[in-house]
Amino acid sequence: MTDKEAVVFILDANLTMNEPFPSHEIAADAGFKSSNGKTHDELTRLSQAKCAVLSSIIDFMWRSKTHEAGVVVLKTGVTHHHLSEINHIVDEVDVGIFFARCGSGVKLDRYNDGDDHDDSDIFPNLVEIDLNQPTPHTLRAIKNVQCTINESISSTAQGGFCDGLILAADALHRRTKGKKYKRKVVMITDAEHEVEVNGEQLQCVLDGLNNMEVQLVVVGIGFEEGVSIPSNDEDSDDDSDKEPDAVVSGMKEEEDDTMIKEEGNPDEMMNDMKQDSGMRQLIKRENEKLLLSIAQETNGCILAANGVNLTELLRTQLPCLAGIKKSQRKKYEFRIAPNLTITARSAYLTDPHKLPTTIKEAYQFHPETGEKLRDGNGELMTSPTRLLTEHFDDEDNIVPYDNRTDAYRYGSDLIPVGKMDLLGINAAFASPESIEMIGYLDRMNVISSNLLMGPAYAVTGGESKKSRTTVAALSQALEETNKVGFCRLVRTKNGDPKIGALLPKLDGCETQEQGGRYLVFLQLPFADDLQHHFDRPIPLESHGDFKDEHVCDDLIDSMMLPDDEFQSEQVSSPALTAHNRMIAHFAMNPMSPEEEMQEEGLSEERILEASQAKPLCDFDVVKKLYKKAAKQIDAFVEKFPLVEHRPEDDKEGFFWGDGISK
Repeated sequence: MTDKEAVVFILDANLTMNEPFPSHEIAADAGFKSSNGKTHDELTRLSQAKCAVLSSIIDFMWRSKTHEAGVVVLKTGVTHHHLSEINHIVDEVDVGIFFARCGSGVKLDRYNDGDDHDDSDIFPNLVEIDLNQPTPHTLRAIKNVQCTINESISSTAQGGFCDGLILAADALHRRTKGKKYKRKVVMITDAEHEVEVNGEQLQCVLDGLNNMEVQLVVVGIGFEEGVSIPSNDEDSDDDSDKEPDAVVSGMKEEEDDTMIKEEGNPDEMMNDMKQDSGMRQLIKRENEKLLLSIAQETNGCILAANGVNLTELLRTQLPCLAGIKKSQRKKYEFRIAPNLTITARSAYLTDPHKLPTTIKEAYQFHPETGEKLRDGNGELMTSPTRLLTEHFDDEDNIVPYDNRTDAYRYGSDLIPVGKMDLLGINAAFASPESIEMIGYLDRMNVISSNLLMGPAYAVTGGESKKSRTTVAALSQALEETNKVGFCRLVRTKNGDPKIGALLPKLDGCETQEQGGRYLVFLQLPFADDLQHHFDRPIPLESHGDFKDEHVCDDLIDSMMLPDDEFQSEQVSSPALTAHNRMIAHFAMNPMSPEEEMQEEGLSEERILEASQAKPLCDFDVVKKLYKKAAKQIDAFVEKFPLVEHRPEDDKEGFFWGDGISK
């Protein structure tokens, strides 16, 4: 299985996407405001769709630099893609400039004037951001996407979602054919525009998508829940059921063109509005059926978005894994008992994550003026740097490498130790990667000791059917007997051995095809790892009475979290989330030259605006909990009043009880 992903997003920019998005939620998880600074009342379908696309691409960029993403924008005022001969737009920077300049169809003459290919060009009215490793320019171009057609050209504009799907499939084929990729096409649309379907061409594209194992995920704004493919019943032969096929194919019935409108007649105007609304609903309903059949052909799905957050909805198919490193599954010798050894696989189940480190680069300066150089996009130019460590003696002379030695501090002296000496010590414990079962312990005694530590490792049977069966049987036996395995683990070749417990684990349900039983290794400490604290006894006058215990018990009971809410494995680190938002914000909204040159850095207000930092105490679940427990909190504060801290009263203390009166 490959780790590289290639996703093409198809973004509908039809006039109907400018309508308000019926949502009570604002997506602000991607490092930018939901609709580029718009208020909740100004949220549109297109702004929410852009948020979902940006959030997914930003997550790709955090996970790996090898992931690739592209975007196809439907119903645009100009044409720009890899199959087109029109070259008015050159790169992603020009794409962003075009959308920022030509909103609502203005200034399109700058791109279309004097063009000889508009009528005959293949797949017109589509703009493509090339499938490639995304850059900040990719994010800025998507951020600037807006509707570039108006009422006067909407009826003649092409670029429907079928054309966009064909273009996306061709981009995936050209870029990833014969390579190991996880491929997907994600379409976000309200499906309220007429579509011309070439059945033969569309079936050829679907066959190609299936050959490349590409799934189509459709996020349908305003789609009905549980849309199904129309059946071929005998009741579907009447004229009312034949009408949608003509609409989907882009052909209108003649009676639509022969209707007579009387100027200034309110009744006729009302009937015209009702007819337009009915036509839109008819087009939408038939397009839903068409998209559902296409998605099912590619083993994809339809996500009906009826007032829900598009970003959260899309994450159900493109999970947010920003900052998570995919662990390599190492191969081990698993010695379950003497003369019983199998081959197992182990990988990180948990791994403490820290903020990524910065990469230091050097500014490039003009050789004559000494000013910092900028590229064609106005960004500062830098060059890579490397780290060189030097050692100096007491006289500030550089010590050559062959004159250096390593030593351990031993008391007040230093004991030199050579590399061969260290290798000799390690040779006594040399061992290949292995897990060796030593014995078994009572599960409750191990868990109640509160000494389980370190990252957790998942131990599975790997590709061997016999090994998987053995690991699953051992896991089930440990579960039924309420025991854990006490074992020795060597994670790397000739590495330091660790001792720990093997706990049974069930992934999913045993009755389902997916999931199954495996083992989890958690490290236990050696005696040298334990810290021995000598606590001072608590004075009797500091012991509380029954009323004090009752106040504490009430506070704990009132602040009990619900079992299904605020689970740690479902909550991202607030610091990591704020960091990712800040970097994404500055990638899409680059700092001005004045801000870049500030030696003191940005102001705190500017950083908070970019990061949208949200501590755990600001989560809705926590706020509701505090509100519910307000009475018990007040009673606790009244019973145990806070004392104002004065620095002059500080005393040096070595134990937690030193502040208690003696």
